[in-house]
Amino acid sequence: MNPAIPISLLRSLQITNQKEACQLLPNGLINQTWFCKSPLYPSPIVLQQINTDVFKNPLAVINNHRVIHETWLANHATHSFKIAAPLPFPDNKMLYLDSIGSTWRLQEFIDNTYSLTKPSTSTQLYNAASCFGEFGKIMQAINCQALSQTLENFHNLRYRYQQFQTALATGNTIRIQEAAILVKHLKNRISYVEKFDSITGSPQDFPLRIRHHDAKTANLLFEKSSNKIAAILDLDTTMPGYFFSDLGDMIRSMAGKTDENHTNWEEIVIDEDAYNAILNGYQSAMENYATKSENAFIHWSGVWIIYMQCLRFITDYFLDDTYYKIAYARQNWDRAWNQFYLLTALEEHLQNKFNFIFP
Repeated sequence: MNPAIPISLLRSLQITNQKEACQLLPNGLINQTWFCKSPLYPSPIVLQQINTDVFKNPLAVINNHRVIHETWLANHATHSFKIAAPLPFPDNKMLYLDSIGSTWRLQEFIDNTYSLTKPSTSTQLYNAASCFGEFGKIMQAINCQALSQTLENFHNLRYRYQQFQTALATGNTIRIQEAAILVKHLKNRISYVEKFDSITGSPQDFPLRIRHHDAKTANLLFEKSSNKIAAILDLDTTMPGYFFSDLGDMIRSMAGKTDENHTNWEEIVIDEDAYNAILNGYQSAMENYATKSENAFIHWSGVWIIYMQCLRFITDYFLDDTYYKIAYARQNWDRAWNQFYLLTALEEHLQNKFNFIFP
């Protein structure tokens, strides 16, 4: 059964029958999203309930979207992909607060498109990575102070390691004891955190940059007619960060031959062609304006993001699964081990193919 849109909101949009006019879109993990037709708008619209447990300042999310869209408009002639426009409600406000305190927004619907969970070819991977690189290039025009941090410390590895340490001190002792081997592996890589500290303490070499922070193909739309990338979606996490975030996200989600729920550890390997396609696609847009130090550290991107995600999964497991949705009791345990094996696969790949030396 689909969740209900408040009657007052439907009335404001002059929608008399939710079942006929609105279709729940199934892919959202954080926000509830509908495709709707309202007589007040010339084209279909996207109606979304913002999850304020995650995004505690929805006005900041909306303001960021506005700035991002305006920046894209000023540069869109040179880029083929779109950014969906934020739309006002009939009262010209950008947010709608219903009677129980839920927050809603509207944005443009981009028609005749489809989405992919994971590209099936190296060409698709290259194009996806290049698109996120171009997005970062466009965002260079935004002063980092113009965008709010919608999720504090989201890709802050030092903060995630501190959360891990706190969970070790305060979490479920039985779960912590059974994870002793994984805890040892993660602690043995404390040098990765120290390496991260070195970049955050060097703003001239590693400046703050606007990044999407959820760079995966599920957040891209492809044209049905040409299979070209039509749009970048889900801008809620677009905010100031560092060079490694989007590339690292893509390596984590697309460079392996399995996903984060895979539990046959021996099958978790890095696909060399996929890694190269992601790296080359992203660098085709980014390399020329990145600093010398950023380009020198480019292979750290996947290492930091995968290590960080492993920390986050096992931290949530120690805290009795309070953050990530789970389908069974030990899913965060499995996810954490999955990410650890993906990390070791990437470490091996970087050592063998790029003579990468870890501290």
